[in-house]
Amino acid sequence: MMEIAAFIVAGFLGGMASALLWAGSFEELRSYESFRAIVLGAIGGYLYYLMFTEWNVPNGVVAFFFGYAFKDIVEALASNVLGRILRGYKA
Repeated sequence: MMEIAAFIVAGFLGGMASALLWAGSFEELRSYESFRAIVLGAIGGYLYYLMFTEWNVPNGVVAFFFGYAFKDIVEALASNVLGRILRGYKA
């Protein structure tokens, strides 16, 4: 039972990170889109648990999906961090 909780928490944290990366303001962080990202992250963690333990999906398949999403993650992180740094320098 602890193992499944670890996957769900990891998915939740991934969803939270996604919401934090994409939100441009605190109001956007409180929006439905952010809530959806967090909930879907937790569901994704549960699905990964099923793929990993029950369905024996190869790690290569999971790595493919991570590779597919990683570009968006890095671009969002770079855009947000760079935007916040530049706003800080202009003030």
